[in-house]
Amino acid sequence: MTLWTALFTVVAVIAMATESHAQKPMCGQAPLNTRIVGGQNAAPGSWPWQVSMRYQGSHVCGGSLINNRWILSAAHCFTLISANPSGWTMVLGLQTQQGTNPHAVYRAVRRIIVHPRYNGNTNNNDLALVQLSSTINFSDYIQPICLAAAGSTLYNGTETWVTGWGYIQSGVSLPPPGILQEVEVPVIGNGKCNCLYGPGSITKNMLCAGLLAGGKDSCQGDSGGPLVVKQGSVWVQAGIVSFGNGCAEPKYPGVYTRVSQYQSWISSVITSNLPGFVTYFSSGRNRDVTCSATIAVTSNSILLT
Repeated sequence: MTLWTALFTVVAVIAMATESHAQKPMCGQAPLNTRIVGGQNAAPGSWPWQVSMRYQGSHVCGGSLINNRWILSAAHCFTLISANPSGWTMVLGLQTQQGTNPHAVYRAVRRIIVHPRYNGNTNNNDLALVQLSSTINFSDYIQPICLAAAGSTLYNGTETWVTGWGYIQSGVSLPPPGILQEVEVPVIGNGKCNCLYGPGSITKNMLCAGLLAGGKDSCQGDSGGPLVVKQGSVWVQAGIVSFGNGCAEPKYPGVYTRVSQYQSWISSVITSNLPGFVTYFSSGRNRDVTCSATIAVTSNSILLT
């Protein structure tokens, strides 16, 4: 083999490896997925990035695994309860809150990092990162989710999925054995969402999703969990369950932290083995509306812990 032939072979191998990596990110894979309020039981392994965040042994919030050491969740889960890592346990590969879970993996927490500009009054910048005490081994039941990169678009009407072990309606807990719930909800444009919640209440750092007729939504106990959308064969996390006006109330969709706004911050905290960021592009064109500042809507927003 000549030097030029060898060099060409090496370049070709590198090119194929790069192309393969670009086509199939090492995140957002759910090998067991063939496809909340108003939701349904999720099949085991359908959402392998889903995390149950427990404080002193009890489920409090959801979260999502974003690499082998870090979890993404909502800031208010910690500011309302405790930001002391010693009280928290992260459970991965979980299907039910009670009973036997053969694929469950438990980890203590090393660090909790709440976004420095989180505002509990406006719910802006409602996200936090949780560093596990040790790394996680991936399996069919435990996989990291890809994150929506800066510049991602989620037009009004885009279908998304939200998962969690929260209440099945306001004040009504998930019945035993507490099977993970899933529900499909469409994106509601920020313009329309501002009309519903009151002008200025929905910032560019937020994303709304739900049925205007009500009946399907995230609820208390789902906070911090992922809102995901599928692009090709890859699942991408677009939102983090944040707050709402009740649960599944008509004309009040759930409000989520918009993940794509925080690529720089997440990358500044996780300095090695960065999560996979994928730019999600909505098809068609956005059909959102604007809202007059004279419209007044009384809102009694609640955080969805």
